[in-house]
Amino acid sequence: MVISDKAALALKEAVASKGKHKGLLLSKAPPSRSLAYAAWQAAQMCCNPYKVSIAGMIFMSDEQREIYNEILAIFEGLGIKRLDRDRNNLERLGAW
Repeated sequence: MVISDKAALALKEAVASKGKHKGLLLSKAPPSRSLAYAAWQAAQMCCNPYKVSIAGMIFMSDEQREIYNEILAIFEGLGIKRLDRDRNNLERLGAW
C-alpha cells in the first residue's frame, strides 16, 4: 500500500511524538478543521470506534474525507488495531 504525502503528514500529526505514549494515537482529536483530525478519526475507526465522532465525520471537508478514506483503507488493509492506549488497557484487562 502506498500513502500520499498529505495523508502521511496528517497521520504523523495525529500520533504522539514524545513521552511514554510515543507512537500511539493522541488521546484527544486534533482541531476539527485540520487534516490530522481526519487521519485521527480514520485511525480510531479501526483502533477504537467508540471515540469516533459521527458529527465530525458528517462535517468533514472534501479534502478531509479523502484523507479519512485513505487512512481507513490502509489501517483496514494492514489490520492495525493496537494504536489506541485505551483499547490496549482494556485488552490487557481482558475486557475488549
